[in-house]
Amino acid sequence: MKHKNLILFLVIGLLLLPASLLKGEGKFSGLVFGDYYFAVAHHDEAVEGNNGFWLRRVYFTYDNALGDKYAMRFRLEMNSPGDFKTSSTLVPFVKDAYLSAKLGRQTLLLGLIGTPLYDTLDEFWGYRPMEKTPIDLFKFGNSREFGVGLKGALDARNKLTYTVIVGNGAGLKSETNHGKAVYGRLNFQPTPSLFFEAYADYTDMGNDSSVNILQAFAGVKGKWGRAGLNFGYRHFTFLVGDLKGSSDLKFISLFGVFKISPTLDLVGRYDRLLDPNPNGDKIDYIPMANGSKANVVLAGLGWTMSDNVKVIPNLKYVFYDAPEIGDKPAADFYAYLTLYFKF
Repeated sequence: MKHKNLILFLVIGLLLLPASLLKGEGKFSGLVFGDYYFAVAHHDEAVEGNNGFWLRRVYFTYDNALGDKYAMRFRLEMNSPGDFKTSSTLVPFVKDAYLSAKLGRQTLLLGLIGTPLYDTLDEFWGYRPMEKTPIDLFKFGNSREFGVGLKGALDARNKLTYTVIVGNGAGLKSETNHGKAVYGRLNFQPTPSLFFEAYADYTDMGNDSSVNILQAFAGVKGKWGRAGLNFGYRHFTFLVGDLKGSSDLKFISLFGVFKISPTLDLVGRYDRLLDPNPNGDKIDYIPMANGSKANVVLAGLGWTMSDNVKVIPNLKYVFYDAPEIGDKPAADFYAYLTLYFKF
């Protein structure tokens, strides 16, 4: 209850601040997307046949330029539960709260900031309302971090850019150990039609446990649309008694977005999870089987009704390899009608 009251107080405070203090440059914005969904078939009998409406993301954002060199962002997010079990109202939480400062061609960030794990890939993919990028979908790492970051260009033409962040390693939550996290990313765009990314991070989780994530992406785009190839690797080291253990999780993904007309896209994607995901059942909105390698196929049509409104009828099909122990899980099949709008 205290957390909800604090959020309400912050929002009301921003609304009541005089324009003179905010230099008249503040801007409120947001986005909403959700679906009518139908779980046509599922390996979990409790999920199969479920259907209804939900909101998978709601953003409410305030940005303000605090001068020629300084700016701030405060963002709230809320989502419907996606585990097919929980019934609750939408509860807002703080997603971004940071100050930025321009240092020539570089930008310094301080506060609760976005990690460089998949923000540029979200933009290139372009269909986040339809589904997350693979490294986000399979829950490899955190999208937010409390810490300090630096980003900018390494050349005069902005073809080679970087992001480096040092933080707590706890994502949106409070730190509970002595460990820290380091994130780094390089983007290279030699021409407007080609884009490359290399990413790495390391998180000391305490108790002799750590996580290391590597990612590579290559994309091409033109008047016809765009396509991308993505690879991700996560190495988790942990302590079991007096012995150290480890586990790996890898994926490869290929997608294409093809222009049928100025307002209509044909969208397709295939994700191949190369290792069993022990946390597959915790994936929001499309829970997957634990202990089996998964294949995810996405197909849809993106209809742009206006600059700020898009409708995306789409299908999601997940099929599994036979596990080392036990029976092969049945396939999952979902039908969605997704609505996206921003303001």
